Amino acid sequence: MQTREILRQGQFIVIEVAPGENWPFIISSVSSDYKVLTCELIVEQRHPIDMSEDKEFLVTCITEGGVYKFPTRITEVKQDPAIFTLSLLEGMIHVQRRKFFRLSRPCISVKYRPVSGPEDIFSGELIEAPVKDLSGNGIAIIAPLEAGLAVGTPIRIELELTGDHNVSLIGQITRYVPNEPISGKSLLCAHFELINEWDRDHIISDLLKEQVTRVWKRHRLSRGL
Repeated sequence: MQTREILRQGQFIVIEVAPGENWPFIISSVSSDYKVLTCELIVEQRHPIDMSEDKEFLVTCITEGGVYKFPTRITEVKQDPAIFTLSLLEGMIHVQRRKFFRLSRPCISVKYRPVSGPEDIFSGELIEAPVKDLSGNGIAIIAPLEAGLAVGTPIRIELELTGDHNVSLIGQITRYVPNEPISGKSLLCAHFELINEWDRDHIISDLLKEQVTRVWKRHRLSRGL
């Protein structure tokens, strides 16, 4: 795949500003020779990022063909919001396996139910719940406090995505936090254990589209459009 097919205006990218600290950006513009690009931080609240000019790092770009990493150097930094101008260096890296990035409060419906074994997967009523955040390999659900489940409990999860695409999968509770995010509710965090990779692709695609939609809405509001 050519660089011009990957790095284009409106494309979602991820920048590791420090070890283990990844931030989502969107490409605002790309030069005609595909050697310079500008990108803006995608967050719901403006957030300054401490990055100095001339620093070199990898830009991660998720596509249908997998993950592409581009060595870059910062040539200009603007804040509030954080906007970087990057110079592309030689040595694009293609990683077939995707990494997954989390989105808070996605516009996705979810239903769930704990299961006791294989014979119990498709029986019983599912419980509708708000989603606190979602990624390609896990979810955090806001549930009634009395619905607290032990770590390791398997649960059936159904997600309603855009385009009338429904995803059914089996997850496992990895964390239970009572009275979070508000008193009287609990936070159930689950890892996706049994999921079709095609369904995972749909989840990731929906998350990326929603992130792009959010940043353009913020652009329009800031410009009074």
